[in-house]
Amino acid sequence: MIPKATLAKIVLKQRKSLEERNSGQLRQILSSMPYLTDRALLIGGVRGSGRSTLLLQMLENDYPQAWYTDFSDARLAGFDAGDFVKLSALITESGKGILLFDKLDQAQGWVPFVVEKLAEGIKVVATVSLDTLLAVQRGQQAIAAGEWLTDDPLQVSQYILRRVGLFSYPEFLEATHKRGGEEVVQEYLTRGAFPECCKPGRTASLLSLYDLIVNRDVLIAKGVRDRVTLTRIALYLLTATGTGITANAIRNQLKVKAVSTVTEHMEHLERAGLVSFVPILGTTPGRQAVNPRRVYAVDTAMAAALSLEELSREALFATLIYNHLARKYDSICYTSEQGGCDFVTTGEGVLPLCVQSCWDAEDPDLLQNKIEGLTAAMAQTGIQRGVIVTLGHTERISLAEGEIEIVEADAFLSE
Repeated sequence: MIPKATLAKIVLKQRKSLEERNSGQLRQILSSMPYLTDRALLIGGVRGSGRSTLLLQMLENDYPQAWYTDFSDARLAGFDAGDFVKLSALITESGKGILLFDKLDQAQGWVPFVVEKLAEGIKVVATVSLDTLLAVQRGQQAIAAGEWLTDDPLQVSQYILRRVGLFSYPEFLEATHKRGGEEVVQEYLTRGAFPECCKPGRTASLLSLYDLIVNRDVLIAKGVRDRVTLTRIALYLLTATGTGITANAIRNQLKVKAVSTVTEHMEHLERAGLVSFVPILGTTPGRQAVNPRRVYAVDTAMAAALSLEELSREALFATLIYNHLARKYDSICYTSEQGGCDFVTTGEGVLPLCVQSCWDAEDPDLLQNKIEGLTAAMAQTGIQRGVIVTLGHTERISLAEGEIEIVEADAFLSE
């Protein structure tokens, strides 16, 4: 328990310390933030994506008079429901009607506190872990589908959700003060998209960030006991980026005792934001369950830094394209017919798209395989626009099913 007077001093010191912080480069997501309503705005993302910086930018540019508390502060360790009562009293005394909280979900009892503030007509913005954001999102999706059959400890209907990603290509250009082009795309692939890792010393920063994600966001947060197995699976997945994997194959390769252990760790690592999995396109869960999923690392530079062998440029390029698409589309699958199509994308408010990544478009056989796989995917899905993303090749191909556009990555990533 933290005395009220002590809590007041901590909050005051936190606010004063913001004057010394650099709010950094304005993030693109700021322009799409919703107006504050009678629901709390939750902002989540993988560790290192810039959630705290984004909140600081909102404080400086949109809500300069708002209340601010950072729950990752070591002085607030052990903050619980009783301390929220004292915090609530301090907020009432301040008369502030907008509350900005950083890493709010690190404090026990945060959900009823938010619900209480909303009932009082106070606006709430909070950053949370990606795991928390995804849990709320799944709850909202279940309610929308009429499948919610249990209690709702997170009160999922109380929130508007936003996920902050790593630097987009335009943000990378702005951060590095460069103009787009083929060479800069290669630099983006090499340097990666974590905001802090655009700076010198990025390899050491990436390795440190990887350790934090694995140890704090999975090992400690999920209560995993076997650190060695978890780390081996994490490294395997990151360095297998752009390829198809199954839990059983990983179990055999790493000699893990149970496939359920692999499956559980894969889920934890995905919820922490370290990797993403793309299923095969199919109308039934059974079809998707028996086919490999493709794994993509959160960042090309992190995957390359952790690999003992040099990763293929084709796999890293596919990872780059996937991470770009994941910012825009709600659902991404792949197909296997006629050589396959890397990405079939759908999303609310956006046109569906079939996309191939092709690092070496100068290889005529590879390019032809990409065209055939894309054509088959377009015929299978009825999607009329297909795109092949290359490093520096452009072309248009008319088909009976629609049109294939071969585009340079610089243009595609700038969309």
